[in-house]
Amino acid sequence: MKDKYDFSKLKKRESKIVPGADRTPISIKLNANDLAGIKKEAIRLGIPYQTLINSVLHRFVTGELIDRRESKKSKEKDVEI
Repeated sequence: MKDKYDFSKLKKRESKIVPGADRTPISIKLNANDLAGIKKEAIRLGIPYQTLINSVLHRFVTGELIDRRESKKSKEKDVEI
């Protein structure tokens, strides 16, 4: 291995990210079991697993995705009244 490298001749790669694009590529580390479950569900639905992850995140951000535990707590409070 050299002590120093000459990077002056390297060419800069063009970014694949398009400004104003609808989607932004990200890198994320997931628990292996969670990813396996996501992939299994995506296969059952007949869609790519990345599409499923995007859909779940979108539904969460827009408030469409409801936590069953929170919903159950809310219903229990309504019964107490």
